[in-house]
Amino acid sequence: QERDTAMQCVRDIFPDAEVSANCVDKYPVKVIVEAKIGGSKVKIWTGKQQDLFRKYGAKRSATIELIKQNLSELKEDLE
Repeated sequence: QERDTAMQCVRDIFPDAEVSANCVDKYPVKVIVEAKIGGSKVKIWTGKQQDLFRKYGAKRSATIELIKQNLSELKEDLE
C-alpha cells in the first residue's frame, strides 16, 4: 500500500515513467524514491514507511506533497 502510494506520486508527475519496486525485508522499513537518469540514480526522497500510512493522514499528506515537489523540481531540471 505505501509502495503503491510512492509509485503513484511518480506516475502523477512522470506519467510515462517506468516504475519498479525493489522490496527489501529489513527493519526499519524505509521507502526510497529514486530516478534513473542515464546510467546514474538520483535520490528523490527517502523516509520511514510509516510516513505513508493512511492512519497518519496529516503526515502522509505532507510526505506525498514533498515527494511530488521533489519530482517536479527534477522534471524542471530535465526540461
